[in-house]
Amino acid sequence: MKKTVMMSLVAVAVLNSASIDEAFGEGKGSGQIRAAYVNQDNAVDTDTYGTSIGGILKYETAAWNEIKLGVAAYVSQKLHFATGNDARLNPDFFDTEGKSFAYVGEAYIDYSTNDLSLRVGRQLIDTPLADSDDIRMHPNSFEAAMATYRGIEGTTLVGGYMIRWAGYDAPQGHNDSISEFQKFGSNHQSDGASVIGILNESIENLTLQGWFYHRNKLSKAFYTDAIYAIPMNETLGVELVGQFANFSEENNSGLDGNVYGIGASVNVGMVSVGAAYNKVSNYEGNFIGNGFGGGPYLTSMEEMTIDGFEDVKAYQFSAKFDMANAGIEGLMLSALYGNFKSAPADMKVKEIDLIATYEVSKGLNAEVSYAMIDDKNKNTAVDEFDLTYDGGYERFLVRLSYNF
Repeated sequence: MKKTVMMSLVAVAVLNSASIDEAFGEGKGSGQIRAAYVNQDNAVDTDTYGTSIGGILKYETAAWNEIKLGVAAYVSQKLHFATGNDARLNPDFFDTEGKSFAYVGEAYIDYSTNDLSLRVGRQLIDTPLADSDDIRMHPNSFEAAMATYRGIEGTTLVGGYMIRWAGYDAPQGHNDSISEFQKFGSNHQSDGASVIGILNESIENLTLQGWFYHRNKLSKAFYTDAIYAIPMNETLGVELVGQFANFSEENNSGLDGNVYGIGASVNVGMVSVGAAYNKVSNYEGNFIGNGFGGGPYLTSMEEMTIDGFEDVKAYQFSAKFDMANAGIEGLMLSALYGNFKSAPADMKVKEIDLIATYEVSKGLNAEVSYAMIDDKNKNTAVDEFDLTYDGGYERFLVRLSYNF
């Protein structure tokens, strides 16, 4: 599920190998085996479904002179007997031709000391407006150079430059595939994006972050949020969240406007209930975006976000149940309701999400989600992939993942 991204960066002591041969010999393999099924019941178009098995196979050397090398293969193999043909094919797990794929999702060189780390190459990035957003078979990954500095107590500084990306969120045109690294923008017009950010946790129970992005030929963007936790006692706690984003268009890209957001949640024992609100303010014909990934907005649902709309307003109510207190360790149940409106776009959409996640063991976990999208205007628009998305639909997704 898409949600606000608060980077989690942990300093790791670097133990160096005596030689480069030893670094390769002491390297470690890791990965993930994943099986996934998706079924979409469309209100005004043919229903679709698809099934895939695949995952990630990764190898990273041990450190030599504080330097490590890493490479990871991303694979998605169609299971034909459980996947629709032609008009009934759901493309979420496959390339633009509906076929299986494999590609090098990560390939990087990493230099790390106690306070400073630098990674160059294909890598995972998690910031508010550029993130991995692992919601289908693989996360988004980026060709980038990223630096992180932790030498100031309670503060993390991040800076870098991104050139291209690949993944479920990346395709922007009819001929683009999930497995192909491509430039940013709807017409791939951007040569890259620079980013700088600061995270601060020096005040007890308060987390602050601020980010600036310059997406060449597209826009400049500023994002900030604050999270304040109020522990009442061992079983009761309150969390308050505020966020703001500003987009300034370049070359008439239309990516321009302000985003305001507030949210609150209350945790009582095994139950957590929350509410959130987002408002977008911009000029006629303009819109705001999720950035490169799922987006950071408080009202984001499994399917709907405030991305791409003018003067949109959205609110969300949520309830989560940690079933560990009921004797089922590792099981989390969630229910969410979202309402999205944009008068200029004549858009009124409601979404209900039911989600279950279950950590079966240390390595194995299961996810099941059901999203019901109700388009009140019953439009019949078609997107750039010739898929009808308005008129409403129901999406059922199951993922089984084993990490090793």
